[in-house]
Amino acid sequence: METVDVEKMNRLLEHAVLKREVLKTCRQEDAYHVALSGTSNYLVHTGISMCSIMKSNPQKAFAFHVLLNDISAEDKDKMEQLVASTSSGVTLYYIDDRIFSQMLHKDGIAGYFYRFLIPLIIGPEGVDRVLYIDGDVMCQGNLAPLMDMDLEGNIAACAEDSPTGKAEGLNRLHTADYFNSGMMMIDVPAWNREQLSQKSAAMAIERRQSGMRLESHDQDILNILLDRRYKNVSRKYNWTYNMSLRGFFQKQKQFIYDPEAVLIHFTGLVKPWRTWVQDLPAVQRYNSFRMQSPWKDIPLTGPLSRKDMHQAARHARQMRKWGRTFSLYMMYFGEKIMGKK
Repeated sequence: METVDVEKMNRLLEHAVLKREVLKTCRQEDAYHVALSGTSNYLVHTGISMCSIMKSNPQKAFAFHVLLNDISAEDKDKMEQLVASTSSGVTLYYIDDRIFSQMLHKDGIAGYFYRFLIPLIIGPEGVDRVLYIDGDVMCQGNLAPLMDMDLEGNIAACAEDSPTGKAEGLNRLHTADYFNSGMMMIDVPAWNREQLSQKSAAMAIERRQSGMRLESHDQDILNILLDRRYKNVSRKYNWTYNMSLRGFFQKQKQFIYDPEAVLIHFTGLVKPWRTWVQDLPAVQRYNSFRMQSPWKDIPLTGPLSRKDMHQAARHARQMRKWGRTFSLYMMYFGEKIMGKK
């Protein structure tokens, strides 16, 4: 990578936050800082992740920092309800997606890059350490050992990706290891001293302009920049749980849910708010938090596309629900014959 023009990147990123809005202040000095991000249509899931953190750590106060591009009045009200009777607080940061226009790939989603900004945004607020998690992460255990961990001079603490994801990442990047960026415990001053927000943005722009394929959006970039500079922690702090299934004639993986893991990360295309996976223990645990949250009345999402129908049919087959399998495959092939996506 060429030398980064830090001043140019600073000029780009300094206008990233359009507005900062405090919904409720967290006044406890020993509160844990947690950052999440999401586009406006994803905030229901972000909110449930926040709820799972609070319910699993009831004796602790949290200062939540949520990066978003917009929020409905209904979701804002629910965010306020979530922390209203607690010692925790929420601050919203409205992000201008236009600053990511030079980084975007074919899906056009800027939200993947929000995490580049977190230390840069909250550093001036005096935050020394922040836990970043994706909005499809469920907390089901004590976060204190992770939050209070000695980083031993490293910039962050991260957990290895799934065995398959790790092998593919190492093959692409040839780094010392390969982590999943859905959870990062970040030393904010160290990150900012190394100007990693600016370097991440510069690398994303460079890779887009060069035509290089960017796997896992930001994840490859962060693995390159943090190579040998992060503490490798147990996968129980980012237990990847992928419910997407392979084709009919391929050997299917087993769903391995670790009830002792602290953070369960629902990776892949199929998420726990989809109707056809509600019979899985990990999803049932997720639903226990959903039902304790202000978003409990938001309906689950059924198959919306032909690909969804295919996944639902594969799941029914995996669970040996043969009548359901036949019905879903008939629906799938009907949609395919009609040429619907």
